[in-house]
Amino acid sequence: MILFLDFDGVLHPEYDGQATPADVVFCHLPRFEAVMRDHPEVEIVISSTWREQFPLDDLRARFSPDIAARIVGATPITPRIDGKYLPARREGEILDWLRHAEREHEPWLALDDAAWQFQQHRDRLIACTWYVGLDDAAEAALRELLGG
Repeated sequence: MILFLDFDGVLHPEYDGQATPADVVFCHLPRFEAVMRDHPEVEIVISSTWREQFPLDDLRARFSPDIAARIVGATPITPRIDGKYLPARREGEILDWLRHAEREHEPWLALDDAAWQFQQHRDRLIACTWYVGLDDAAEAALRELLGG
């Protein structure tokens, strides 16, 4: 199983265009890592826009070593048009990553707060509420789709 992971609105609340306060950044990381430890078969691919600003090794460094070791890559970056994201852009980046990695037939899920970035594969999306992040409901949905 491959899990495509967003950060803003998932691992911490998003602040609608404002910088996330330092004491809130990655506040849901312990919860996420606990779920991942219960599912050691899951590989993680970073799909967050953070990958546009930071090298993959810097992103891995934010995670505990055992979880960081399971981060196998980051999705490719799709250019914006007129400074705006295309609808279903995140889904397209995920599909591009799967094709490039020759893993398009493997099971995958996406943990994200932007449901509008998915069209054909919404059944694979665990949607978080952007201003909350990975809460009890999203954790329960993730655990259910991972098989318990």
